[in-house]
Amino acid sequence: MPFIMNAWYVAAWPRDVEAGKILARTICNQPLVLFRDAKGAAVALEDRCCHREMPLAKGWLENGTVRCGYHGLRFDGSGKCVEIPGQSNIPPRARVRAYPLVERHGWLWVWPGDAAKADAALIPKIFARMDHPDWTACGGTTYVKCHYQLISDNLLDLTHETYIHRSTLGNQAVVEHPITTKGDAEKVVVQRLIPDHDPAPFWKANLHRKLGQHVNADRWQIIHFEPPANLVLDVGVTPTGHPRADGVEGCNTNAITPETEDSTWYFWGFARKFGRDDEQLSAKLVETIYKIFEEDRDACEAVHAVMKREPGRAIIDVNADQGTILARRMVAERIKAERGASAQAAE
Repeated sequence: MPFIMNAWYVAAWPRDVEAGKILARTICNQPLVLFRDAKGAAVALEDRCCHREMPLAKGWLENGTVRCGYHGLRFDGSGKCVEIPGQSNIPPRARVRAYPLVERHGWLWVWPGDAAKADAALIPKIFARMDHPDWTACGGTTYVKCHYQLISDNLLDLTHETYIHRSTLGNQAVVEHPITTKGDAEKVVVQRLIPDHDPAPFWKANLHRKLGQHVNADRWQIIHFEPPANLVLDVGVTPTGHPRADGVEGCNTNAITPETEDSTWYFWGFARKFGRDDEQLSAKLVETIYKIFEEDRDACEAVHAVMKREPGRAIIDVNADQGTILARRMVAERIKAERGASAQAAE
């Protein structure tokens, strides 16, 4: 069990699950199909017919149910078989696994573990600004061929901005200012404050958009991590010496969902308090952030390839890795606890 299973993971944006269409998606090594039932609600089933194990993704939808494309069995959103061609009786065992699914904070969340433990209250509240009335949000999806924790590592140590994102987010001021790190059993918080500096290109452009002029700025980066791999970055710049509300305040949201040990669905968003009614700005931000995350994708995939070449080879840690170390330790402890509970239940 390489993943925390009893947890909520983002499976898709609501817009990804279109009426009348099946979306196939693998979460934590579990192939799923997502579709909308007769009432328009999104549901998630295992991608496997219980008759001869044909993937349901190869079938089609009929009135909010999915028909297997092999022998025609039809299943509703609860996983119950509602039709078997050629016979009237449907045995109780004719059903497929349904996964708890909740729409919240602008995403569709799936629970791949024990359904009896799925509590919607456990969906991370740190993502609330994605649909908060005081913020405007936009975002997208990046598919990354790497282990999901490499993306968490990348976001917990923003030192890389100076080098990987040198034309957008990074400048020398980032690495010249130290981080502070705090953690407990539920979360890790990494903070970097960068006072009185010439802001990086991304922030300079948006601050200029608001002020109509270039000024030196104070910048903040506050990274919030909650397992399995949920990260929110409070970010922004304000004219030097001014309160944050005088500048541009942003919130980068990152829901990182393992597909397999070697691939990840990376759902990202950006909520803001500036230019809230500017749809062109939203489109420009999505375009810009997508390009930034493509640089991250390239880096994470390169690291993953090297790690696969010689698994377990020793690496070193540096001061900026404090958050990464705490986060990985927290995830490892959760996985260990789940394994222990599963072994105990099997006895």
